[in-house]
Amino acid sequence: MRVLRGEHADAIPPAPTDLNVNQVDWRQLRRWGISESRVPAGTLIQFRVPTAWDRFKVYIVGAVIVLAAQFVLISGLLLQRRRRQHAERSARNGEAALRASYERIRDLGRRLLLAQEEERARLARELHDDVCQQLGLLAFELDLLRQEEPKRRKADRAFASALDLAHSAVKSAHDLSHRLHPARLRLVGLVPAIRGLARELSKPELSIAFSHESVPEPLPDEVSLCLFRVVQEALHNVIKHSAATHVSVHLRGEGRELTLTVIDNGVGFNVDDVRTNGLGLVSMNERLASIGGHVEIRSQPGFGTQVEVAVPAAAPVSPAAQPAAARAG
Repeated sequence: MRVLRGEHADAIPPAPTDLNVNQVDWRQLRRWGISESRVPAGTLIQFRVPTAWDRFKVYIVGAVIVLAAQFVLISGLLLQRRRRQHAERSARNGEAALRASYERIRDLGRRLLLAQEEERARLARELHDDVCQQLGLLAFELDLLRQEEPKRRKADRAFASALDLAHSAVKSAHDLSHRLHPARLRLVGLVPAIRGLARELSKPELSIAFSHESVPEPLPDEVSLCLFRVVQEALHNVIKHSAATHVSVHLRGEGRELTLTVIDNGVGFNVDDVRTNGLGLVSMNERLASIGGHVEIRSQPGFGTQVEVAVPAAAPVSPAAQPAAARAG
């Protein structure tokens, strides 16, 4: 190597090699039970049998590293699984609490609606039994007074005007009483009540057609009242806002569900605007939600409006009534 690096061979002195090296046979040490610590320093031990560590050190270290990595990964997965289970339990508990709260709110809304209907019924009875009777008596007295004074033209005209006002007040109070509480609904049922409502609200410039099929009888009072109020609200909205000339109302029974469809050929509207600003739609949604129903409205400006309502044929059992029903069972 030194010659190859450019050094002259004559300048390289000979290097003596010491071939006298102490060597020991490892097998003989084992045979005679001699410890390797007693071998003189610098002694070369020959024929040594490598240990498992010497032979598989790399594999052992690699296996330990792999096992350690697997242990860390498995521990991480178990920890993640525990956290996920805890999160799922929390989510289930929160969902159960939310569902219970929703049921309580819905039951409260149903009770408020029932209280509202009871108050309307009370006001309707007072209007019918007190105000309407007094106005009717006033109209009768004015009519008698006009007949007794035929020669007094001015008085007769005043009495006639007062009589017309009295008849108008009687009719207004009577109509208000029926709008507050539809007494015919409990007397004749849902279908005749809706038919009568369509007949009352029909005008020469607005025709209202009502049809029905497979409607079960009798229906729960909550379901009948809810559907009647929805039809009433929908028809009043048509009269006030749609400028329609024809409205069709169809009530159909399908198994355990009732579907109501109200279609008009009016000017239509933007449904998104009404969802946020229309109090009538909000009231309709709350009323339907109280008995487990829902409403869907389809409308576009210039293309009329279609209202589709679906409610269960049986009234839902309120959460407050469920424990009592269970105890009774």
